[in-house]
Amino acid sequence: MLSISNSLRRSAVARGTRVLAAALPLTAFLPGLPEQALRQPAQPAFSGLTTVATVWPGAARAETPAEKGKARYTCPMHPHYISDHQGTCPICGMDLVKAQAEPEAGAAVGESRQIVTIAPEMVQNMGVRIAPVERASFGRRVRATAMVMENERTRSVITARVEGWIEDLKITAVGDPVTKGMKLFEMFAPELVVSQRDYLAAMRTRDRDRLEATEARLRAFGVQEQAMRQLATEGREMQRLPFYADRDGIIAELPVVSGEYLKRGASVLRIQDYRTVWMVVNVAEKDLGLISAKTRVAVTFPNLPGRSFETHIDYIYPTIDAKTRTGRVRLVVDNKDGVTRPGSFADVSFEIDAEPRLAVKSEAILQSERGAYVVLARGEGRFEPRLIQPGLVSGGWTEVREGIAAGDQVVVSGQFLIDSESALKESFRKLERLQMPLRLLAPSKAELAMIDHFVDAAIYLHEALADGYDVEAKFLQPAREVRNLLWPRFGTTKLSFVIEDAAKAIAEAQSARAESEVKTALAKLVEAIKPWMMEGAPRHYAGKAITLFREEASGRQWVQRGAKPANPYGRAPAALVAWPHDETAGKRPSEAPSKEQALPAGHGTHTVPAVKSGG
Repeated sequence: MLSISNSLRRSAVARGTRVLAAALPLTAFLPGLPEQALRQPAQPAFSGLTTVATVWPGAARAETPAEKGKARYTCPMHPHYISDHQGTCPICGMDLVKAQAEPEAGAAVGESRQIVTIAPEMVQNMGVRIAPVERASFGRRVRATAMVMENERTRSVITARVEGWIEDLKITAVGDPVTKGMKLFEMFAPELVVSQRDYLAAMRTRDRDRLEATEARLRAFGVQEQAMRQLATEGREMQRLPFYADRDGIIAELPVVSGEYLKRGASVLRIQDYRTVWMVVNVAEKDLGLISAKTRVAVTFPNLPGRSFETHIDYIYPTIDAKTRTGRVRLVVDNKDGVTRPGSFADVSFEIDAEPRLAVKSEAILQSERGAYVVLARGEGRFEPRLIQPGLVSGGWTEVREGIAAGDQVVVSGQFLIDSESALKESFRKLERLQMPLRLLAPSKAELAMIDHFVDAAIYLHEALADGYDVEAKFLQPAREVRNLLWPRFGTTKLSFVIEDAAKAIAEAQSARAESEVKTALAKLVEAIKPWMMEGAPRHYAGKAITLFREEASGRQWVQRGAKPANPYGRAPAALVAWPHDETAGKRPSEAPSKEQALPAGHGTHTVPAVKSGG
């Protein structure tokens, strides 16, 4: 990769085809990576993609074989301090204790985080409550709004069927309660008096046909059953005929007063029973077809906190409102306490496609950046946070599609403390890797080739500025994409900062529209990769005749090939940044050079005086 000379690159530029070493196919360095995986569309550089580990096993290694099984020691009071040998804590002086080595956690569904063991008395003090994973019957929810209305089936209206006068009105205002059989008013009407006389005469003559005809006429005039019995019992007409309430309820309308003359058909009063009310729900047209008479319904009232109940569907209207594109569904709601008032609004939830599903109580589920978790109880005080794939949520239950099985014991109370303990152990393991020096990371040959893409990108930007040609974003894209390939292995090490900052700088260079933006991106990129070049693998880059320069005035740096500085930022003086003299820098401990081994050219501690940079 780094062996492509400047002359070849410049000749390619002269031909109109710029060739970047980092643009070489990644399959040249990753023989185990399927080629189709590299042809997929590029992901954002900072998306945190980790799926490469599933196609390239080498990218998922957590530690080198030499590191596996190696004892680590930590301070009980300062667990962030980790040492590879016994001794005392430099912070507090306590004796270090051996840290338990545990497997690295995965992020796939069904995998767990750190398993923790808690003493039984501590479990009791934490208030841990456990429930089994079981099957519950529920479905997805369709939500809508509804308005409370009067139940038309519990309404009674009394009208004047003959002309006459209202007398002895027992009720005086709207809202007066009435009971069934209660006398409401009396009415004087000449037609009613004459009809009564005919009825009594028919009774005395025992003329059956005439008796039936006169009785039918009285009933047509609105005479009620109680008044008919009174007339038959007393045997004389009543000048003022009484009328009674035919149901319990409340007077909803009272347009008359005592002594008022009424014409035929005039309304006298209306009785409404509010012990049951209707709710008319406006349902979106697309959801109306999913609802049937057997659909379960839950109702809540925003203005009545804590009031909720389940009911049934009374009627689904057959029409759709052309303006709102909604249909109507009618519910019958019990209202014996009278709290639900007509005209108020309610939230309605229809449960459709209800079927048995593997589920846990919703309060048992924890959320993290990796997804949804539950804490499994493994017995004997052992608890295991487990990643799951949640599904539908309804009635306090959450469907679990993957990750656990029926019969597993799940913690539904106190799981936050258990999960915090597990996350703390995982954080300490990551912190241990972050404390590892860059020189001890020891990437493989393929991984080092990928890291070199960042250096090649810096060389490409330097030559574009120094030689005066435009930067093409496509030549930088391979260097940007290796961030996702390196992240599964090095995302929890110091190299992650190098990878992240380098990818950001390359993204800025790709979107640059002016030369000043390219210069800024180059400075950021070199600043990002410098720790790796100087601490991680200085022998590697010194052996490739790579040099690092710093502009004295601004402090900006650049990477190039050759010892003669070509300042891409201008014509200000520049100084050579020497490679470190530590012979073990950038090498694995087992690969450190012996005293007899000679250092490559350019590997030393010398500095050069400031020189005028050339083109």
